Amino acid sequence: MEQVSKPRIGIILGDVAGIGPELVAKLLSDESVFDRAQIVLITDPRHWEAGVRIARTEPRTPALISRGEEILERKEDFLLLHLPGVDPATVPMGKVDPRAGKYVLESILFTLELIKKGLIQGFLFAPLNKESMHKGGSPFGSELDLLKHHLPHNEALEEINIMDEYWTMRVTSHVAFRDVPSLITPEGVYRAIRFLHKAMVSYGKQNPRIGVAALNPHGGEHGLFGDEEQTKIEPGILKAQQEGIAVSGPFPADTIFLKLRDGVLDGIISMYHDQGQIATKLLGFNRGVTYHAGFSVPITTPAHGTAFDIAGKGIADPGATRHAFYILCRIAQNSSQQP
Repeated sequence: MEQVSKPRIGIILGDVAGIGPELVAKLLSDESVFDRAQIVLITDPRHWEAGVRIARTEPRTPALISRGEEILERKEDFLLLHLPGVDPATVPMGKVDPRAGKYVLESILFTLELIKKGLIQGFLFAPLNKESMHKGGSPFGSELDLLKHHLPHNEALEEINIMDEYWTMRVTSHVAFRDVPSLITPEGVYRAIRFLHKAMVSYGKQNPRIGVAALNPHGGEHGLFGDEEQTKIEPGILKAQQEGIAVSGPFPADTIFLKLRDGVLDGIISMYHDQGQIATKLLGFNRGVTYHAGFSVPITTPAHGTAFDIAGKGIADPGATRHAFYILCRIAQNSSQQP
């Protein structure tokens, strides 16, 4: 049997003033990660060394390279691509610092160039801080906006939230709550269902069972509390069902996540941001992953932030970072095997 090559995964440490370097040091101290991927750590070696010290771990020593093109020339499982940055000794832990934000921006842009050149097949970034990045010169409101602007894509791009085996996505995202009803359309519901289905299949979940949340209390009670279920959500579900997608609903939002927890559903489409986020974070905040889907390579990050309150203390939980890495490797591996 022909041996399947491991995907090349690029990793950046996130905000050096936060818990990112510590999380990555803890992740890469587990030798089993190198069975899943060739890892390219894109950072200043001083940032990596600082993370190792904080984590109090002893990971293997990476092979140092200075050019992206060297990735294809090297056979080692662990490479550190030197990207000079701010001296971490001059950055106070747990505080917004424009120098840290500027370096995160530079790290992301550098990694996106590696993706464009076909040098890496997946991208994991540790937590970043939007305020630090903005003060460091980033004009973008979110990392997804940054990725959209700089990385070519041929289809819709969406943010998928994953917690263990639970997958969720939303029809509307970062918008005012008062605008949500007008932004929900049958086509938008259909596109969200189709996108989540495709992403879950790419991960290896064949024929995933997707449930759709209602917008109104008790699912609207047949129009008593609003008619969006009948006029907007159900038509989108029907269109997806006609394509053979295993989707059902709309289910009242206060009970649909019980179906997910109990194994009746594999994924959920929510109508707005907090409808899905509150439930998934209660199910497992320290294991949540954000998957930016629709790009030429999979991109993941832990769903939590930089945790400035515990930065530098060595107590950060790497669970979400580990899960983000495993998901990334699996999708990248499956993508590389597709014709």
